[in-house]
Amino acid sequence: MNRITFSTSNCNKETISVWLASIIQFAFDIGFFKPFETFTLKMKEVRYTVTQKLFTILVSIIMGCEYTKDINEVLGPESLAANMLSMERFPDQSQINRLLIRTDEGSVIQLRNIHNQLFTEHSHSIHSPEPVVVDIDQSGLLASGKTYEFANKGYFPNKTGKKGYQLSVAFAGEHSEIVDLYLDPGNTHCQYRFDDLLSSITSKYIEHLKSGKLILRLDSGYGSAENIEKLKSIKGLKFIVKGYSTKTAANIAKSVPLSAYTQVNDGAWVYELPQLKGGLRVILVQFLGKYGDLTYTLLYTNISKEKLSTVEAFHFYNGRQTIEAFFKIAKNTYGVKNLRTSKFYGIYTFLWMMAMAHNLITWFKVIKLDGTELKKAGIKTLVKKCSRIRGFVERTLEGIRVVIPPLSKLARLLIEALLKPDYVQLSFLI
Repeated sequence: MNRITFSTSNCNKETISVWLASIIQFAFDIGFFKPFETFTLKMKEVRYTVTQKLFTILVSIIMGCEYTKDINEVLGPESLAANMLSMERFPDQSQINRLLIRTDEGSVIQLRNIHNQLFTEHSHSIHSPEPVVVDIDQSGLLASGKTYEFANKGYFPNKTGKKGYQLSVAFAGEHSEIVDLYLDPGNTHCQYRFDDLLSSITSKYIEHLKSGKLILRLDSGYGSAENIEKLKSIKGLKFIVKGYSTKTAANIAKSVPLSAYTQVNDGAWVYELPQLKGGLRVILVQFLGKYGDLTYTLLYTNISKEKLSTVEAFHFYNGRQTIEAFFKIAKNTYGVKNLRTSKFYGIYTFLWMMAMAHNLITWFKVIKLDGTELKKAGIKTLVKKCSRIRGFVERTLEGIRVVIPPLSKLARLLIEALLKPDYVQLSFLI
């Protein structure tokens, strides 16, 4: 076998992540970066502006950086991407750390406003003529050290006694869009943000609310009698929510014979109770545990039986898995579980950049990957695998060309999407 030798000569050919260049170009096409022009933060700017540092965080998420330190290695070679954002190169991790440390409550408010503007302008769920289902849920973020601001002990599955934060999210699952989010200390109950999220959702989906096409899906943490009354009081709002008390469900089940239930899968049965005032339906669900024990819960909904049968209501509620899947993506693909700073508002800032990065990727999938196999690809595949597809950069007087070697199936699929005729800012060649 011939011996392999290594050399540093003739290595000046510039390359770029085709995925990253495509996303940045798409963002410019839809005016994604423009709302950030209003963002202000009292911070000394020498080589980079505050917004350029925010864009670096956005780009690091799109490229799957799990830690801030990954920015140096992952974004270091991306000269063209940096040039597209008016930078010679991306700032290093120390610059990003300083930004996150300096952010405050005002920064979070500004980012929420930017997110709301982008969401209003570009959301596919808002502009959909079909009914929109929005899930609300909360997930814990663990803090591994003692210096994390406002970190408190709270409910973290299998992590008793640990400290951290609670992330509350409103998520339009079918469209994979983050509608809103809040970060709170670890001892914050999910109901604390119920009113905030409810107000945010109903204000964004005004037309859907008017036409009875806005549906909320909530788990038992939000299923108190008080919250159900709030949901009922909103004209046009449809909902399905699991009851807060399992004891109430178990007591009701004592008077329901087994023969009255309808089986919905191998370990679950449903029975619909007489309808309550105001059209509120109550569905008793019986579960068979792995040790033969029976447990019970209640589902409350104001969606009519003509539109959603008892069995359909059970399966529709279980569609909440979309928001649970999102939390896994946020933690394992976007690296949210690895807190970027011990400063509360710095963590909050990163979460907002994650939310906007996720929505940008979603809109890119819907628009630019439409009609290709990649539209069906998961976020993890796009962020962790497509981001590694390299293209060779050719800077000419006519503009910039990116030559993409079709070395893998993913590369060929990305080429197919990018060579669509409406792609005009960069020329992608095979």
